[in-house]
Amino acid sequence: MIALVLIPVLGGIVCLLLKERKGVGPVVALATTFAGGSALPFVLFNESATALGKWGALGINLMIDDLSIPFLLSTFFVTLAVVLNSYRKGYENFFYSLILILYGTLNSIFLSRDLFNIFVTVELASIISFILISYEKKPRQAWASLKYLLLSSLGLNFYLLGIGIVYMETGSFAMENLHQASTVSTVLIFGGLAIKSGLFLFSMWLPDAHSNAPIHVSPILSALIVKIDVYLSVRFIGYEPFAWLKDFYIVLGLLSALVGAYMALNSMNAKRLLAYSTMSQVGFMMVNCDKTSSWHGFSHAIFKTLLFLVVGNISYRLGTKKYTEWNGKISRMEHAFLLIGSLAMIGFPLTSGCVTKEAIIHGACCPWLKGALYVASTATAVSFARLLFLMPSSEKIRMQTSHLISYILLTGVILSHGILGFELYELEALIPATVGVLIYMVSRRYLRPISNRIEKLDFSLIVYLIAVMVSMGAAFLRT
Repeated sequence: MIALVLIPVLGGIVCLLLKERKGVGPVVALATTFAGGSALPFVLFNESATALGKWGALGINLMIDDLSIPFLLSTFFVTLAVVLNSYRKGYENFFYSLILILYGTLNSIFLSRDLFNIFVTVELASIISFILISYEKKPRQAWASLKYLLLSSLGLNFYLLGIGIVYMETGSFAMENLHQASTVSTVLIFGGLAIKSGLFLFSMWLPDAHSNAPIHVSPILSALIVKIDVYLSVRFIGYEPFAWLKDFYIVLGLLSALVGAYMALNSMNAKRLLAYSTMSQVGFMMVNCDKTSSWHGFSHAIFKTLLFLVVGNISYRLGTKKYTEWNGKISRMEHAFLLIGSLAMIGFPLTSGCVTKEAIIHGACCPWLKGALYVASTATAVSFARLLFLMPSSEKIRMQTSHLISYILLTGVILSHGILGFELYELEALIPATVGVLIYMVSRRYLRPISNRIEKLDFSLIVYLIAVMVSMGAAFLRT
């Protein structure tokens, strides 16, 4: 189990030590990712636990169970696809060092059962993300990364205060002591982590960061970084003091699913379209906040990585992120992978997106919630119908072999998960998908970009603080 953390980190250190040797980084990163992934079969099928250090109540416990498995699989497949796709892109060894250390850090978060260790590793993941977002040193990237870092630091201070209260109350940072946590500490922990969740109102840094980050960083942000809070929310909601937040998650999750889909609906920038859809899909995950959310987090990580890589490579080659300018300029292979990723996003039957999204919708607590989620799903179909109807070029366009391998890897996971997990009731997903495409065909000429004023730093900060204060108010009313 410890190998899942140590192997990637050691690989990252090797990349740093060999920073003067060009071309070594991707080879070390690929070998390290495979080595880390090779340890997965030995731990995935057995619930196991271990403790680091013999410090009694201060020891750090690591454990693997059904909730952490989908996220551990996500880190492996996403990192492998990103490293493959970045081959021959000219990145320095330092880039691969950051990717590998982040891989090990994320695995540590998904395995840890110590609240302070989670704080340290989440902070480390935030710093690495900050560096990666601004890696190409472009002005837009620098500002997006700064906005992310400022909001993230504020949120983690709330989280640190919350676990500090838990320590005062119980004398330990062990996660099982959350059974005795006070209401105030639960709100601080919830509010602190929600900044990373991708939820509407709490994570308005997301569209800028995801859309302006380098090609091979955007999928990591969308597929893995925002899943930190999804995982921890699913984990924490199982403790009785957090149970009262379930209604909060339903409201915020539904709001995020609907607003994210609406904002994606009106986006003309392909990467911003994918960024807003992340906000919507995180909303789906938070509505149930259970094991189905974990598996939707996995399927979302796979098809969103595919979409971000394909869209990023097309944007780089054509010099524009406006998908309206792609007609007749993308290859048939690129269009095929774009089609598969979009169908998975929509939740089309026989794709992984359908398997997990329908499980969430059918697990909704009441009929009106199920209906609202179908509305959000229909809006998603309207948004991604734009990519479905792009026309490929009649000319033969050469695709880099490493790109093709990464696309095939992700597509294989999407289709195998969709076929093996297929249930008859999933055919209901054809309704929102079909209705969405029809709405798009009728309304496409009327769609216009919307204002992004709410995403500005001052607005984001104010909205986040108001959301946290409302949460605190609800906690005090409850007590």
